[in-house]
Amino acid sequence: MDFDVPMTGTQVKVLLVGLLVMGGFGIALFGGAIPGLKPNFATSNVVVYDGERFNYTLALLSQTNPISNTSLPQTYYFDNVTFVLWVTNWNSYWGGLVHGNGTERNGTVYSFVLGLSYNPPVNTTLFISPDREFGAHWPGGFLAGPWVELLVRS
Repeated sequence: MDFDVPMTGTQVKVLLVGLLVMGGFGIALFGGAIPGLKPNFATSNVVVYDGERFNYTLALLSQTNPISNTSLPQTYYFDNVTFVLWVTNWNSYWGGLVHGNGTERNGTVYSFVLGLSYNPPVNTTLFISPDREFGAHWPGGFLAGPWVELLVRS
């Protein structure tokens, strides 16, 4: 069998038309144009803390300013709660801290500080608002990473 035979013009046209048809079908399928065939890639994103079910998302903390060792406040919107997060002491070996405010749809605001720090003394990795409507989780410590789990009651 000889594989060095070049394709004819008709074969190239058939190949291109086939690729366009398959591409169009793929776009229609994954774009939801064909009812009932759109794949669902969404995960449940539900976690249970203290017996309560919360929807969650991960928020990436902004980088700290090397001179002040503090980040600028960054706003995240999730399930009708507005979160404002900023970091202090990130480069300290005592442990970084994530500060935050959560504002509910009715305007109620609760503040929190998460982290594991010797100075100032903080040993809180989970915050649940007093009305149990929202919360935040960050493991703190040396290897905590830049992701905060934002929680809203489901």
